[in-house]
Amino acid sequence: MADYSRLPSYAVRPGVTFPDWAAVTSPATREALLAIFEAIGIEIMWRDYTPAEDDVRTTLLRLYAEQGGAPAIADLARRAGVSESAIRSLLASLDARDLVVLDADGERIVGAYPWTDRATEHRVSLGERTLNALCAIDALGAGDMYGRDVEMGSRCRACGAPVTVVTSDRGRAVADVHPPTAVVWSGIRHTAGCAANTMCTVIAFFCDDAHLEAWRAAHHQETPGFRLSIDEALQVGRAIFAPSLAGLEVTS
Repeated sequence: MADYSRLPSYAVRPGVTFPDWAAVTSPATREALLAIFEAIGIEIMWRDYTPAEDDVRTTLLRLYAEQGGAPAIADLARRAGVSESAIRSLLASLDARDLVVLDADGERIVGAYPWTDRATEHRVSLGERTLNALCAIDALGAGDMYGRDVEMGSRCRACGAPVTVVTSDRGRAVADVHPPTAVVWSGIRHTAGCAANTMCTVIAFFCDDAHLEAWRAAHHQETPGFRLSIDEALQVGRAIFAPSLAGLEVTS
């Protein structure tokens, strides 16, 4: 049995910790996760995380799945059962943790990892809704977060050819990949408090290793990162996002 005691772990809610190290079976996955956590400042993200913050974040993730995009702040407040002034304070705290992304004025929700209202190349079909994911790993982790199988459509960052992935076992396994040679590059960039605008931009699908190497040579040769199989990238996504709604009833 794997020993996770020396790996970083943070309480999310009773009985649930971040990340889900049990989803990790590949050494490459583990090393990629540790590099991601160092780059994003994982302790700042989760240290002293409160039940009130968790209630708002989980309500927001449910609303994203129900609506296909971010709710208005007033609508989130009503759904969470708190005042609008309280919700704004909690959203500001979640934004400071980089768990939620607000616009420059702090007046509108524009993202809640793994989702964004911005157009990206990563589209995830979740029931009747199709949502934009911030990066390839976010797209892959979304199914396990909701306990549902998903189909995601993206494009090779090098050539633009379609890349599709379908999951099975309620988002915990890869059922189909096209093309079968597809891989994920998990680039590592220090986030300066917002992964959406930094590291997420260099985590992408490629139709094969040759296109990944050509793209890196042309654009990001000096950016460190990890070449992951689709299954390894799914493990990263599951480890990051499975705790988000774990132990809660998902109504989406």
